[in-house]
Amino acid sequence: MLSTRNLLKILFNTIIGVALILIWLRFVNIREIFTAISQVNPVLLLPMILFMFLSAFLRAARLKIFLSEIKKIPLLELIFLNGFAMMLNFFIPIRAGEIAKGVYLNTKYGLNLGRSVIWIFLDRFVDFLVVLILAATLLFIIPTSLNITFIIIITIIFFIGLFLTFLMVYKALFAKKLFKFLSHLLIEKHVKIYFERFSGFILEAFVVLKRHPRDLMLMILITVLAYAADGAIWYFTFLALGHGQNFINMYLGQLLSALTYLIPAAPGYIGSAEASGLVILSGVFGMDPNLASSMTVLFHITSAIFVLIFGLISIFSLKIDLGVIFKKALNRG
Repeated sequence: MLSTRNLLKILFNTIIGVALILIWLRFVNIREIFTAISQVNPVLLLPMILFMFLSAFLRAARLKIFLSEIKKIPLLELIFLNGFAMMLNFFIPIRAGEIAKGVYLNTKYGLNLGRSVIWIFLDRFVDFLVVLILAATLLFIIPTSLNITFIIIITIIFFIGLFLTFLMVYKALFAKKLFKFLSHLLIEKHVKIYFERFSGFILEAFVVLKRHPRDLMLMILITVLAYAADGAIWYFTFLALGHGQNFINMYLGQLLSALTYLIPAAPGYIGSAEASGLVILSGVFGMDPNLASSMTVLFHITSAIFVLIFGLISIFSLKIDLGVIFKKALNRG
């Protein structure tokens, strides 16, 4: 059963989603969009589905490497775990998927629940750092309508994130002193205690990133390839609509799209997917709004079907006790 806090989150996110849909409809011709989609040959969607699975496979491979020094988990199991998490994130977008992964590792392998959840989010954090460095690099190379200030901000955020990560992983003692100093600036006693406990827990969890450079480089390379698969999904979606696009633009588009997932989303990403697609493809790359939205809606529909089927197969394959997972994950989220 969802907690009251989570129900309020979902309600709030849904209101945002509805508002985004209404705003999106002001910029597009919905009839033109559905006409374009209705003319698509379903066979042309097969490459999209292939790359959707490849993307999930690559991220499961990265998670296996990430957890390898903690627990040896079969790759196939992690692929299905990713499929289950994808479905949860799609229909209950309050980070339920990441929390459910941690709960599964705790239930199946007896790993500490708190650390398992943190490790899963650290895996996503690696994803986020790679997105920032690739986006910052490509934005300086690929012509877009973005202001140079925005590009500089992304670059600064990346270097700050990289610096803090370096401190917590390789200079843990200094990071501990830094957190201690920051805690003295907090006036409220309970907030101070919580901050000290949380920062200490985070420092312990970040030790998992202190790995052989080979492992780190492999995780980064896999992430780069995973986003190439994501870019290929958009690339083949446009081909299905009869409008081929530059692959490198689609790659950058997916990187920028990944940043929008930090924004609260309604169940099924309704509204946020359409709005972000329009902003990125039309606003950043200057594409016709109806063409951009035709691709976004077609991608949204296809991915929803894929996520649902893949998620159900994953639940069956892992023999997941949904009652236990939901009870722990949703009340924790």
